[in-house]
Amino acid sequence: MSPRTKEQNEAIREMRMNQIMQAAAEVYLEKGIQLEIRDVAVKAELGYGTVYHYYKNKHMLLEDLLWDALYRTESAVLPALTEDGGSLHKAESFSRLLLRMCIQDPSVFILLKTVADNFHHFPGNRFIKLSDNFQQRIYLPFVELIREGIGSKSPEKTANLIFGSLVGCTALNIHHNMQSEMDVEGIVDMIFSGIQAKER
Repeated sequence: MSPRTKEQNEAIREMRMNQIMQAAAEVYLEKGIQLEIRDVAVKAELGYGTVYHYYKNKHMLLEDLLWDALYRTESAVLPALTEDGGSLHKAESFSRLLLRMCIQDPSVFILLKTVADNFHHFPGNRFIKLSDNFQQRIYLPFVELIREGIGSKSPEKTANLIFGSLVGCTALNIHHNMQSEMDVEGIVDMIFSGIQAKER
């Protein structure tokens, strides 16, 4: 049997890390910050030593999970920022894409919830850079759409209300095992019709 090539090793490494991060997201939804590397190993059906080889502690693992979620979130909402149409249309489209991503990808939901909680479960200042990147790449572009599209007197407050609504709807869906598919269109329409009525 010939030794693996560098490319094969890299492919295996990438597959293992994705497997570990997917398991970590599932465990985080069950246990929150109380998750341990052992829990992740069990969920991923990998040996504890294998997971520990990639991540020496849960904070390193969660940090990678959240950065990866940030990149995926940015890719998911990019079409809304670049499509044709007015700012209000783009803000609604952005919200739909974000809600769909939260439902499909637990790590994106965890990112939004963690940002909403201001990273208060995490020790030290290791998440300041992540928070700053989220602000620049996700939050502030959305605030600008709200400012232009709705003419909101306080677009940050409106953006926070929308993000909070999306996180809350996703949490209900995840933690209450709702069997029916979430009505993304209806939820976003309801949020925006209420906001527009209030701003008039």
